[in-house]
Amino acid sequence: MSNNVRDNLSVETPLSYFNRVTSHYAADQNEIFNDEVEFGLVIKESPLKSHINIRGNAADKEFLSAVLNTTGVKLPTVAGTYYRVEGATIYWLGPNEWLFVSEDPKHALEKDFRRHYSGHCSVVNVSGGQTLVNLRGKSQALETVLKKSMVYDFLSWQRADAESGRCVQSTFARATALLSNQYDGSYDLIVRRSYADYIAQWLLDAGRDFGCRVETA
Repeated sequence: MSNNVRDNLSVETPLSYFNRVTSHYAADQNEIFNDEVEFGLVIKESPLKSHINIRGNAADKEFLSAVLNTTGVKLPTVAGTYYRVEGATIYWLGPNEWLFVSEDPKHALEKDFRRHYSGHCSVVNVSGGQTLVNLRGKSQALETVLKKSMVYDFLSWQRADAESGRCVQSTFARATALLSNQYDGSYDLIVRRSYADYIAQWLLDAGRDFGCRVETA
């Protein structure tokens, strides 16, 4: 396949066909997708991003330096935390595992990282298998829907700031997800592509009492 053909291919996010779907029923969705109807919860899927899994030794100063030099983001070493700098975020997944997410869908981290570090590590692009959605709305709606979806006590978290916050990998609606709190009071949810359809339908049903709508990039 030539580069020209590749560049002209249409690329869609996993939930693209959910755009403008709501928990309300109407023959014409456009009739209720307006400012006259109040939605307590909004599910917003982000545009395609780079999702890169990183494994290495957090006690190795050269490894830490290589991550910072190639991503521009400090590697979080405290369990259940993340750091963010200008559209790039690194989430703590385990003592030797992290997830780097960049707004650049073609981030060349794998190649760049090896220029700065030659030690034992793993850098794997998992972008095609994941998607990120943002959950925002009234605090009661967010708390109720998240409590329905997971058992983790996310309400005990301190409020996130512009560059850091809390995150957790946990069971979510009988699937799995990475949940993180955001500075504006919303939550980001990173899920596997194979679970995206199921989780979107779950959230629409769980948020029905408050009114719920889905938006995609």
